[in-house]
Amino acid sequence: MLFDYYIRTGTFFENSLQSVVSVVKVILLTKLGLPKFSNQKTNASILGNGPSLSQTLADNLSFLKETDMYCVNLFALSTVYASLKPENYVLLDPAFFMFNEQNDSRQDIKKTFDAIIQQTDWSMRLFVPARSRNSYIVKKIKQESPNIQICFFNYTIVRGFPAFRNWFFEHNFGMPQCQNILAASLYVALLQDYKNIYLFGADHSWHEEIRITDQNEFEMRQVHFYDNATHVKHEKVIDVRNNSRPKLHAQFLSLHKVFYSYEILGAFAKFRKINVLNASKKTYIDAFERVTV
Repeated sequence: MLFDYYIRTGTFFENSLQSVVSVVKVILLTKLGLPKFSNQKTNASILGNGPSLSQTLADNLSFLKETDMYCVNLFALSTVYASLKPENYVLLDPAFFMFNEQNDSRQDIKKTFDAIIQQTDWSMRLFVPARSRNSYIVKKIKQESPNIQICFFNYTIVRGFPAFRNWFFEHNFGMPQCQNILAASLYVALLQDYKNIYLFGADHSWHEEIRITDQNEFEMRQVHFYDNATHVKHEKVIDVRNNSRPKLHAQFLSLHKVFYSYEILGAFAKFRKINVLNASKKTYIDAFERVTV
């Protein structure tokens, strides 16, 4: 009994402190008055880039085309981008917004931007963090692709009491910490009035591809649906923000943050009365109902 009281009291004070800190962060970091997002169809599909998406595209293409599709990261490099014509594209990784004509070492990012600008001949929304509004890519797309609408979300991490969090989330003042682009895409979709949001290609099986070399260096093999898996090798993991190499414990902490973000977003989905359904052929996400379409 006393232990339960101790836990509840500790949780209350932790949530109180996190709520106060979150308010300060919103005041200092959040861009207010952003336009609201409006969905075009009843259902949405978020396409993760996991290997299982290949099977989804083979089996469920007609279903996907009946939904608002969201693609992410390097999806524009895939051969299916121009044929799928996704209505939405979401970016979050700082590497995309650090790129410019002087800092152009990431050729995969350059090719992605080129593909988006050159191939997107349909109306599409590009969702990016509000703090990136003056970045090279945002300015370039505004200049060269008038059919692409730039939409901003506030990647200000909000923590605290559930009702407090949900209010800030709903008004696009802040969002959960997103270690993965799929979580950010789900947040953006949850701000709209969909009935169902389906997840595809959300394998999240990175831990299966981790290894430690004889020199105690942490390496990972990252395979996407558009890759030839036999050509993808293990590589050292680099933190682009400070060009450092994380240790394995930091990687597993990042994985914890990935999966915990889905618990927070699951609670937000219930608050918004939207069903989040995981239809991935393979997945390690256990926060949402599994379905087959």
